[in-house]
Amino acid sequence: MNWGIEMLYVHNLMKKYGNNETLNILDGVNLEVKEAVWCSIVGPSGTGKSTLLKCIAGLLKPDDGSVRMLNHDIYSMTEEARSNFRRTNIGFIFQDFKLLSHYSVLENVIMPLLYDKDRKWLMEKAKDLLKLVGIPESLHNRLPDSLSGGEKQRVAIARSIIGDPEIILCDEPTGNLDTKNRDRIIELLLNIQKRGTTIICVTHDLEVAEKGDCVYRLNEGLLTKEEMIHL
Repeated sequence: MNWGIEMLYVHNLMKKYGNNETLNILDGVNLEVKEAVWCSIVGPSGTGKSTLLKCIAGLLKPDDGSVRMLNHDIYSMTEEARSNFRRTNIGFIFQDFKLLSHYSVLENVIMPLLYDKDRKWLMEKAKDLLKLVGIPESLHNRLPDSLSGGEKQRVAIARSIIGDPEIILCDEPTGNLDTKNRDRIIELLLNIQKRGTTIICVTHDLEVAEKGDCVYRLNEGLLTKEEMIHL
């Protein structure tokens, strides 16, 4: 790992919501994250943590400010270029899994690269990743609705790393899980980080947050660095 290489640089990010009474959900957010670092972001519900992740991923355009990832300015790209960049460099783990209900576990995992790679090769890689995250072969052809919450989250993690992303953005990755499954997911993410992947994890769970190398708090539109001991 080279802890000195910059993975992400967010500068003066602004995002407003509302019509008559405008709310600055992000009010000049700044953030720098180095390669292979786990960065946790905590804060009360409704403070814009998910909004920040979506802006970082290029899924939601900010009103002002910039996002640089791997020395690329995300919002100076065309929509197509940004989509291609996201597909090949960013993994996103959603709080509600975002698994496609009419596709099997295997098909869900290969979906991000379905039109970029050979399907047979993708299927073999997906099987390896599902083994890595602890999903047995007996579940590979199941539909997501037949899985438990912990199983769905592990499938979502396998999907997020199918493209060997440089960075994984996690939106409350353990929010719907019991303690046992939460601990399994944390262990998985830590192992992924050890492979050199940068992780940005939004969470309300302070036990999850303190697994990070650095912790930030988002409140009233501003992001401030926390001292780990205060968690």
